Amino acid sequence: MIAILNRTLCLSLLISLVGCGVRGPLYMPNVPPVPPPPTEPEPKGKLYPPQTPASPSNSSSAK
Repeated sequence: MIAILNRTLCLSLLISLVGCGVRGPLYMPNVPPVPPPPTEPEPKGKLYPPQTPASPSNSSSAK
C-alpha cells in the first residue's frame, strides 16, 4: 500500500514539474498603466459617440 502511494506521489510530482509548459525563467508581465478618468461626465440621453446621418449610396454616380 505504501509503495503504491509512493509511486503515485512521485508520478504526480513529475507530471506537475514537466507539464507546466513554461520554458525559461519566470517573469512578471508588463501591465499597462491605468488610463486617467474622464474630466467631463458622459452626456445623458444622447448617443455617444454621436452617429452621423447615413449617406446616400454612390452607386448611381459610379456609371
